[in-house]
Amino acid sequence: MLQNFWLKPAPHLMRGFNQGIEDRLYGFIPPLLLIYIFFQPFNHFAGIKNTAFILMSLLFLIKITRKGINIHWKDSTIIALFILGLVILISIFLSNYVIDSLNAFRKNFLYQTVAFFVIVTEFHEVEKLKALLHTVIVSFITVTLIIFIKNPPANLLNILEVKAQKETFLRGYALNAAFYVPFTIGYLFSTKDRLSIKAFYWLMLLAEFVLVWLYYSSRTTLAAVLAAGVIMIVMSKRYKMLLAMLIVFLGVGIITYFKKPELLERHKTLLYPATYMTNEGLSGRLGIWKGTIDMIKDRPALGYGYGWKKIAIVAREEGYLERWKEKWPDTYDFFEKGGYGRASPHNLILQILFEVGILGLLAFMLFWATVFLKTTGIIKKGCASELSCFVKYGVLGVLVAYSIINITNSLWEETYGVLTFALSAITVVIYEQNRCKNH
Repeated sequence: MLQNFWLKPAPHLMRGFNQGIEDRLYGFIPPLLLIYIFFQPFNHFAGIKNTAFILMSLLFLIKITRKGINIHWKDSTIIALFILGLVILISIFLSNYVIDSLNAFRKNFLYQTVAFFVIVTEFHEVEKLKALLHTVIVSFITVTLIIFIKNPPANLLNILEVKAQKETFLRGYALNAAFYVPFTIGYLFSTKDRLSIKAFYWLMLLAEFVLVWLYYSSRTTLAAVLAAGVIMIVMSKRYKMLLAMLIVFLGVGIITYFKKPELLERHKTLLYPATYMTNEGLSGRLGIWKGTIDMIKDRPALGYGYGWKKIAIVAREEGYLERWKEKWPDTYDFFEKGGYGRASPHNLILQILFEVGILGLLAFMLFWATVFLKTTGIIKKGCASELSCFVKYGVLGVLVAYSIINITNSLWEETYGVLTFALSAITVVIYEQNRCKNH
């Protein structure tokens, strides 16, 4: 009997022991999400990023299967997300490109949705949310530091040539800056971190702006970052900072004028009306938009299925290239030369209409309308906390930049998909925290 006592621990003790191990495993979910978010702006380390996501998803699935999920299902943003997902799935199964669209759904919308629900359920604590905000900021700072370390000043002043040499850390940098720069400014305006941390973040923010300025093809990003920055500064009534921003802007412009005058000439085109009204000013996008609209007209309700990479294939297989060959030669050239994953509509609204049609666009707008309403609701109640202030400045600033950058780009999948869904989830969590406090 004594032997059995030692060999067979009491069942309730074993259950407690196993439960402790299980809870410790679930504790890895937030750090794995942070790793996944950290590697978003990198064009490398896909293995680390995907491994973190798979492990996080597996643990999260086990946890909600065994313990359930604590979530406010009647939240307007969550309802809108389900509507968007449903419309996307319907568009996929009613399209002629089911396999390709399902693959795009798996690689993009599924990842974005999992990240959204992990943040909503696992990041209720203030410290965890702050860790997430720091992770977003530090990830882009790391990419920026790597670029400066790898490239001597002469290269950075000839950044177009650096791109030609396939500097992979630079690929997509300017587009990503339209998210990370206003996000960082919003964080700096809202938190009370140590002076050394804030000073470092401000210094790196300046470095990020310089890289965006030097990036030859970043006119839209420059406009998005400046507009978001001005709006956040005015909202915070930091007028001295607005003056400092103007001085930095002029200083960088003067240095560029003497070192690389053609770059300044390119950025000056942002002030010319022709930039926004002619095909040349829009870098050939009018022809691209014309062709995309022509395809949308034939499947207006649900589009051709989720995923943008197949657009050139659709143009070829559905007979549009032959239609455009004589009628619109510039449109024909773009889609004929652009193979799978190389041609893009270069406008977010047109891309969504192409992929998931009018119903998909309405669902997308509904989702972001709920996020915007939460943002304005938090702003109206004032900066009751640092996180509420972040929504007032950071979330609003990113939404402004996101709206501008997508006039000539189409960013709602891949890195931007994950980042914007993470931003929406952060907004939902902070909104719920404020709602609970008021009750």
